[in-house]
Amino acid sequence: MDHTSLTRARRRPRGPGLFLFLAGWRDHGSHRRRRVVPVTGRYGDVLERQFWPLTIGILIAALLAGVGVIYLTTPSHTRARTSAPVPIEHFGISDPDLISETAAVQASQLAAMKAIGITSVRFDADWDWVQPKGPGTFNWTQLDQAVSSARAAGMSVDLIIDGCPPWAALAGTTGDPSPQPDSSAQYATWAAEVAARYARKGVRMFEIWNEQNNAIFWQPKPNPAAYTADLVAAYRAIKTVDPSAFVISGGLAPERTNGTNYSAIDFLEAMYADGAKGSFDALGYHPYCYPALPDTYESWSAWSQLDQTSPSIRSVMTSNGDGGKLIWITEFGAPSSGPGGVGTAAEATALTQAIADAKTTAWIGALYVYSWQDEGTDPSNNEDWFGLLRAGGTPKPAYTAVAAAIR
Repeated sequence: MDHTSLTRARRRPRGPGLFLFLAGWRDHGSHRRRRVVPVTGRYGDVLERQFWPLTIGILIAALLAGVGVIYLTTPSHTRARTSAPVPIEHFGISDPDLISETAAVQASQLAAMKAIGITSVRFDADWDWVQPKGPGTFNWTQLDQAVSSARAAGMSVDLIIDGCPPWAALAGTTGDPSPQPDSSAQYATWAAEVAARYARKGVRMFEIWNEQNNAIFWQPKPNPAAYTADLVAAYRAIKTVDPSAFVISGGLAPERTNGTNYSAIDFLEAMYADGAKGSFDALGYHPYCYPALPDTYESWSAWSQLDQTSPSIRSVMTSNGDGGKLIWITEFGAPSSGPGGVGTAAEATALTQAIADAKTTAWIGALYVYSWQDEGTDPSNNEDWFGLLRAGGTPKPAYTAVAAAIR
């Protein structure tokens, strides 16, 4: 099966790092896509139309031969479920735009989020924004305002400790929008500054980078050993200033291992090999899966790769002794339009299914929807179309669906 990876166009250096995998073939002229669906499966998938003549022939032949009915099956790919919904404290919004809004707009948006059952918000504590001029200077104004607005709204906050100013970046990355830090110790100092400042404001959740297995977010290219060194150092530094802090490893992007990027599973295996065990309280993961839905098994789907493939994210954790730790889905969504857009109805269905799965899977600790509002209306840029609201502020079907699913 040909798996094609398409990088989403991005307006900003922060945001979801989905690299869209398409199984089967793609008609480049009409943009129609065909998925090969398992013959049977947990979600009641139907047979592909071209399989029916062969299937009927086999069944008739079997009956005539007197050998009974043959069941044409594929592996069930079942996920372990609880019999009742699992209480999840953190249904959140991953909103990279919140920090750039005025205090009044922040208050309005956060109140609207809370009204539909959202309890948490995720945004960047970007090192480059706070210390662009060197280690002795700080400008906390923008970040302070966003944190204060979230806390005033009664929201918990997941701060993504990412970004790297040029003065602290790895040599040779000048001009790169998301360079990796040159020194783990220096990065850990920054992480401790963030934790110490915002612990006083009631922030307890800190996510160590974003999509570090993706070259857009870790330049010049992903490096599991370098990231793990930063994670270990940051974890120790944060726990020193705030022992009650909850540290999440950076949300892994759905990628392919191709010599530059790493698949989430391969990167996680390398993290454990490089000593990551014991340096995160929950594992961050971004199981984007469009155009498939969460409840449709596809081997390339990052949602299926949670625990239905071999290996899977969950099996790697379990084999490394971390079966007791939770996975935090710190981004999930689908674009309603733009390249690879699924339409507003499918966007709503994807979020409904994801929330239902999170509620009934004991080892999923949080789910953050990406994102609150469409960033624009550019038909050539799918990054514009992930919101629960349209760019003009009117609700999409996903807004109502999320409100209903959370409750």
